[in-house]
Amino acid sequence: MEKRNIYLEKIEANIAQYNAKLADLKTKVAEVQSDLKSEYLFQMDNLEKKRDEFVVKYGQLKDTSSHAWDDVKEGTEKAWAELEDSIEKAVSRFK
Repeated sequence: MEKRNIYLEKIEANIAQYNAKLADLKTKVAEVQSDLKSEYLFQMDNLEKKRDEFVVKYGQLKDTSSHAWDDVKEGTEKAWAELEDSIEKAVSRFK
């Protein structure tokens, strides 16, 4: 059970870091030329939706019994990898 709690805390920290990156990107969007702003806003909306979907998966993971933990954990890790990849691609576009 302790490993589970440590893992959940790690995910919560990752979500907090992701939210900080999103906030930073929102600041940068405000500074973008108007012709690019709509594209960046679309990307931001997409990132926020992906984050929200991940938070739902995380909630499922938290509520999962120990019997289904490994299966749900695997799906959550895959979702996190996709989310992390999306934010890194967006960060590189905003530079």
